[in-house]
Amino acid sequence: PCVRLYGMKAVVDLHVAPGGRGEGGQMNMFVEPEYAAAFVETWRRIARRFRGNADAIYGYDLINEPSQVEFCDCGYWDLQRRAAEAVRAIDPETTIIVESNQWASPGEFAHLGALDMDNVIYQAHLYAPLEYTHQGVGGRKTGLAYPDGKKGWNREYLVRMLAPVRAFEKKHRAKIYIGEFSAIAWAEGAERYLADCISIFEEYGWDWTYHAFREWPGWDVE
Repeated sequence: PCVRLYGMKAVVDLHVAPGGRGEGGQMNMFVEPEYAAAFVETWRRIARRFRGNADAIYGYDLINEPSQVEFCDCGYWDLQRRAAEAVRAIDPETTIIVESNQWASPGEFAHLGALDMDNVIYQAHLYAPLEYTHQGVGGRKTGLAYPDGKKGWNREYLVRMLAPVRAFEKKHRAKIYIGEFSAIAWAEGAERYLADCISIFEEYGWDWTYHAFREWPGWDVE
């Protein structure tokens, strides 16, 4: 109701994979067939539930930050393709959003191919350099600043980090979405970092959403 009241649309995001994560953050559904089947079936159920709601649902984000280290017959890209095809058989209209490996890493776009279907958006997350954006989180040291000439952290650095995504976009004429980007609130120069990120996204014509609004004080843009 709130979505329709304010003229907003929501993305339905599967944030936790069936089977959870194992060693190194790898999603178990990429190596265990029973969880892979559960993932595809979950998306069939979601598609049946939300189809026909184009005024409220913008797209289906198949899985948040996939991570696969051990490769086998059930690859992270192939499993997203299977889920996308299952969704399309039920809901041919709603946009499908897929993410790159290694927690939606921009660098992984160098290894991607495009899905053979229309109305697909390709998503990456940007938290580079992680030691800066996540300083003070998980025991990481603090006191780092942006920009930093000695470390080479500046707008040009961010452009280089996003270069594989830009190349993928041009090669496949793909639509790109930066689903998450941020810098911890206490990082010196965080406002400059965010401004540089946004200026690049806008220059390229990419869609973007900030992580996160009122989720936790460390990330809250307010």
